[in-house]
This record gives sequence, C-alpha cells and structure tokens, in this order.
Amino acid sequence: MLEPASHDARLIKDLYDVIFYLAVGVFVLVEGLLIYSAAKFRRQSASEMPIQIHGNTNAEIIWTIIPAAIVAVIFFMTLNTMSRMTAVGTVSPIAHTHAIGDLVAEKRVKEAMPVDLAIEVTGRQWFWIFNYNNGELIADTNHPEPLIIPANKNVRLDMSSGDVIHAWYVPRFGPMRYVNPGERSYVFFNVPPGDYIGQCNVYCGLRHAYMLSRIKALPEEEYKQWYAEQTGAANGPVQAGDPERGKKILTDTGPCKACHMIEGTTAQGKVAPRALTHFQTYPTIAQAEGFANTPENLAKWLKDPQSIKKGTAMPNNNLKPQEIADIEGVDLVLGAG
Repeated sequence: MLEPASHDARLIKDLYDVIFYLAVGVFVLVEGLLIYSAAKFRRQSASEMPIQIHGNTNAEIIWTIIPAAIVAVIFFMTLNTMSRMTAVGTVSPIAHTHAIGDLVAEKRVKEAMPVDLAIEVTGRQWFWIFNYNNGELIADTNHPEPLIIPANKNVRLDMSSGDVIHAWYVPRFGPMRYVNPGERSYVFFNVPPGDYIGQCNVYCGLRHAYMLSRIKALPEEEYKQWYAEQTGAANGPVQAGDPERGKKILTDTGPCKACHMIEGTTAQGKVAPRALTHFQTYPTIAQAEGFANTPENLAKWLKDPQSIKKGTAMPNNNLKPQEIADIEGVDLVLGAG
C-alpha cells in the first residue's frame, strides 16, 4: 500500500500519510510532555508528598476539544477520500456489493464507469477462477496462472464466491472487497505494466494461506497476443493425452491436490472423502449411481462434475479439453495404479 499503483490506492496512501504524520505529532507532543513533567516535577526527597490537585476545568476542556477536533478532521478527510474513489464519486454512487440477481444494482454498476475489460471472478477453496468474455477464456490461480490484464486500461472485476466467504485484496490496487456466496462484488482499477500480488483477506479454510491473488499487467499489444494464443489453445484440436502433463496437473499445479490424496506424491489433500491412490478400482465415479468408472465418463466428470452429481463437493475446475485428455492418460487414474 506504500507503493500505490491505482487511482484508489493513491487516494488511500495520501490519507494514510496525513493520519501517520498526525499520529507522529501527537506521539512526540505527549511523550515530550511526559518526559518534561517527570523531570520538572519529580520529588526532591523520599518524604516529599506531591501537591494534590483535583480537577482543572481548563485542562480538561483542552484535552477533550483537541482530540475531538483531530478525529473530526480525519473523519471528514476520510469521507472526502471515499467520495473521490473510482465509481463511488460518480453522479449516481454505486453499492460495490449487491445480491446476485439484483438487476437494478447491476445496471448501476455497469453504467457508473465505462471499462475496457470486465472479468468475472469466482472465489473457490482455495484459488480464483477468471472468466473472460462469457467463457471465451477461463483461467485460474491454481495452475498457477496469474490474472492477466491489459496495462493502463480500466478493468472491472465482477466477483462472487462458489463456497465460503473470501476477500479480494491487492494492497497496491486499493481497497479490499469481500466476496460472499450469493452476492456480487466489484473492484475497479487501472494500473501500469508490472507484477502484483495480494492475498485472500478472510480465513476461508485449511489452505487459506495459499490463496494468493497474482496479477500481471501487460502492455496492450502483449496482452492481445497473449489472449489470442490462449483462446487458440483453448479452442484448438485436442492432442493425444500426455501422462507426464496429466500427472503434473494432478500432483503439482492443478486444483486436484488441494482436496485429493495420492500416496507417494505431493498431493496430500484431506478434504475429499476418497483418495485417488486406488481410483482405478472404484466401480463408479464419485459414487454416482449408474456412472461407471470408464475413460469416457471420467472425461465428462472432469468437464463438469455438477452436471453428473448435483451438489457434489467437487467444483467445476474449468479444465481445458487438452488437460482432461492428459489426466485420462495417467496410469494412476485409469489402470496401472
């Protein structure tokens, strides 16, 4: 927060500086008076008794008015800062959080400030999923991949939670925003090229500390090139599965290890009730009745678990077709164990 990158972060930093120097001034004044009083009014002998003073109206008025005045100044400066922050200081101030389905509030948000890019963000235990252009490209921080954005462009994150309460907080971007189930939260920013990092700011479960917010802002042309490459790879032909890539997804970079346990690997998640170590021996997938453990069904399951077993704890991890093919090729999953 001491190196602000966005408009909002700079406003917060300016307010922080004022409060910091006020606090330093109060500290120096109070500590100075304490030292002065201790030196000037110390007793001269062990038998000396200090003069007893009961009540001093002028002193009490002074030390009540001055702190109250300081707090009032900070209060009004804070209101001024909030009114100048992105989208809040528009003609029609917006609520940065509203219930999903509140179309009136959603319309006000979209009209409050024009943006060059809006990204739908979903918080999961324990990573962020980024949805560009209604599913044209989906990425997440669990592979790990940062949120890629164009630099020096107005960006809005439309955030919701798929499980518990999370909080999006990148100090150099400005304010923290809660991300609640059943609600939509928004963050606006415009930042120069660079790498930024934040942290989920609400304890959200066992691996909360690993739920980072990585952001990479690219110059416009580099961003366009990256986006074209990513959408081309996501929509391109699927090659034969690569077991080595599949194993890496399961045990190193993918979302699987957060929940599943595979003996002899780094995947030691304790959330899922069934380990993957002997997955090939299971007659069904996720104990879904009539859903036999076959390569075809596994591909359907990995693509969208909720469509197979409504309410299952396994989220849709938005795996790309090639990633699903790679996982299918891993012996651990399909047969050799």
